[in-house]
Amino acid sequence: MTRAGTDDFPAGLEDWTARDWEDYRARIEDGEGSVRAIDAVQRRRRRAQSETSQESAQ
Repeated sequence: MTRAGTDDFPAGLEDWTARDWEDYRARIEDGEGSVRAIDAVQRRRRRAQSETSQESAQ
């Protein structure tokens, strides 16, 4: 949640890609709540980053 009087995005949202925002909007259109949609996109991003890190370590 942003602080009153600031233009800061909630943590991590400033790093979202166009694909992340498309996923988020599709989830909202399907009736998913905004917090759940954000959590789902963040989980997908973390999973992808984790897989990339594991591949780099090999």
